[in-house]
Amino acid sequence: MSLLLSPPSRAEPAGEGIRSHWGALFGVACLPAVLGYLALAVLFAALTAAAGAGSSAPWLARAAAAGWLAAHHIPLTIDGAPLGVLPLLFTLLLGALVARGAAGAVKRFGIDQPADAGRVAGVIAGVHGVGGAVLALVATPATIIVDPALAAVGCAVVAGAAAAVGLAGPCGLLPAALRQAPGWVLPGLLAGLWGLAVLLTAGLATVLLVVTVSAPDVIPTLGPDAGSALGLTVLCIGYLPNAAIGALSWLAGPGFSIGALSVSPFAVHAAPTPAVPLLAALPPGPAQSWWVAALAVPLLAGAAVGRRCATGQELSERLRVLGVAGAVIALGAAVLALLAGGQLGAAAFDPVDIPAGPLAVALLATTLLGGCATTLLSLPRKGSLIRDDARPVVAEPDDGAGDASENADGADGGDVQAVQTEEGSSDVEAGDDSRRTSEGDRHEHEPGNEHSTQ
Repeated sequence: MSLLLSPPSRAEPAGEGIRSHWGALFGVACLPAVLGYLALAVLFAALTAAAGAGSSAPWLARAAAAGWLAAHHIPLTIDGAPLGVLPLLFTLLLGALVARGAAGAVKRFGIDQPADAGRVAGVIAGVHGVGGAVLALVATPATIIVDPALAAVGCAVVAGAAAAVGLAGPCGLLPAALRQAPGWVLPGLLAGLWGLAVLLTAGLATVLLVVTVSAPDVIPTLGPDAGSALGLTVLCIGYLPNAAIGALSWLAGPGFSIGALSVSPFAVHAAPTPAVPLLAALPPGPAQSWWVAALAVPLLAGAAVGRRCATGQELSERLRVLGVAGAVIALGAAVLALLAGGQLGAAAFDPVDIPAGPLAVALLATTLLGGCATTLLSLPRKGSLIRDDARPVVAEPDDGAGDASENADGADGGDVQAVQTEEGSSDVEAGDDSRRTSEGDRHEHEPGNEHSTQ
């Protein structure tokens, strides 16, 4: 966290550190894209081998191209059926690879300015955007159709966002972005991200618990042979983040829907679902009365967020921090809900919908409701991240001495040092307040005289 909050050094002007590394940065931008493509090709080869099906090198190359686009969250059309519900785990892994590569590159090249971070992220985004357009045009299988323009923009956005995450620490993006923001914005932002992580963890735990309890219904859907079981298991693992977001929506109240099927703590409308092991764990209905207790989970998470927001001495500061945290949680959950859903064919299973608006409202309400209780009741926590306004530090005058001078440098953030060092003044280091020379006393009482500061 200290790395994210530390400001960048100012050793050289922005742009100077990047001009001599354009070629190397292009290689850094290409490396995650190539590694991701090769990893998908190896995965598809292993799955087809486990299933006992033959696969040629050209087929693997085209399948890996489609998988690479799907990992960038680009919708596909397979045999005329749209596929917009894409596994978020592969997107997260690709993003982590891009972020790590970007962070390592700027550290290796000594690039640490926020403006340079934008250039580095732009190079990475451009490489992935061009790669996405090329793969969409010439490298995907004949049965898969991808919009080249959408592929270019989508791949660039995903790669650029991942690179920005990796560059936030080394290039001091947070301090640069929040330089003019009030002091309570940063604690609220951090508390909101922490709360969103807690809620997603609760959603994932709910999915794993339901799958474990429903194991007798899940295992038969894995298929009759090892190859099918392996393929469906990999597919379910890839969709675990999507399922965790859906479970979070269920915990918060709005629930989710797959075609005509809808599930929430208040009601279940049964309908056919795809033959996927994860969906075999869904309750057939009707809703149980105790399901309403699930709403306590986001309330408890909101209370925990409120406890983290008790970082200010003033009540108004705490409430502002809590308000920012609630907004971050609501906005983040809405974005994740949009990413987790989408089109699934054109038949009974379309669409897969996690209602982003109701989910954001529900999480904002539970965060503020649970957070207000703990924020109002909690004592201020130590280690507040809220920046104090300029508060001059005034040196206490010694007994019998003349008027002590005060020097407040407001332009540099309000840090004040009052140092008395004139010849014959008090011996500060030794702490002897009684020793005075006649020359020092005379000099100290001269009109208009000010003690020098260091």
